[in-house]
Amino acid sequence: MRRLNRTEKLAFYNARKRNGDTKRLAETTGFTTRFINYVVRGERNVNDTLANAMYNISRRRQMANA
Repeated sequence: MRRLNRTEKLAFYNARKRNGDTKRLAETTGFTTRFINYVVRGERNVNDTLANAMYNISRRRQMANA
């Protein structure tokens, strides 16, 4: 099985994010919540550190229903 790239990890996270995840990501990665919000909205590029943290937070969650 191939590994997910940064964009795929961001899409995976966006489908499974919950309230409080941005603050938790900021605490674990050292990035500001504002920067994380910019990345989630697509205004900034996602880096490997943040992509991995997003994936690790959301990897065991069910996908949100539309």
